[in-house]
Amino acid sequence: MDRIRLKVFGLSYQSMSTTGAYALVLAEEHDAFRIPIIIGIAEAQSIAIQLEHLDSQRPLTHDLVKNLADSLGATLEEVSIYHWEAGIFYSELRFRRGEEILKIDSRTSDAVALALRYNCPIYITREVIIQTAIPIADTSIIKEHLEKVQAEIAKVKESELTEEDLQRLLEEAVKNEDYENASRYRDLLKSRKGE
Repeated sequence: MDRIRLKVFGLSYQSMSTTGAYALVLAEEHDAFRIPIIIGIAEAQSIAIQLEHLDSQRPLTHDLVKNLADSLGATLEEVSIYHWEAGIFYSELRFRRGEEILKIDSRTSDAVALALRYNCPIYITREVIIQTAIPIADTSIIKEHLEKVQAEIAKVKESELTEEDLQRLLEEAVKNEDYENASRYRDLLKSRKGE
């Protein structure tokens, strides 16, 4: 699988979008393109603290995960953003414990927050780049791209989704802690089943 290394370019508050939404902007190492990812306020705060080299009074969730992994002798070697579908990025954490490699599914925002704490590389597949990247000459349209991504997610016509589709979306929403959409998918499933 052909991959490109990314860096964290920065964070941007999305006042035109859902309340509390931020854009995590990732960039190719030589600034050839940008990839905006919508994230929540807690993840944005955790990432911002690392980017600004600040200390929190108490460990944040990502600090806790790092402390736990360190205590178990595991080190995060890399983050891989390997898939994109319906506005959702899919990522994997690759930990090493001795000779053992542990691969763990992760939300991309959490994966980036941990990558910053471990100072490890973040990679993305070419397929995801093709689907989501904005060339550097077009960085002024990042906001427009984010709105398109949000519109694409909203465009999915619920009436065209099968019960299997709704179940999969429900599970993904719960996994991504998107409880508003999880409730909506649950209600749609119940109405389809006549409950």
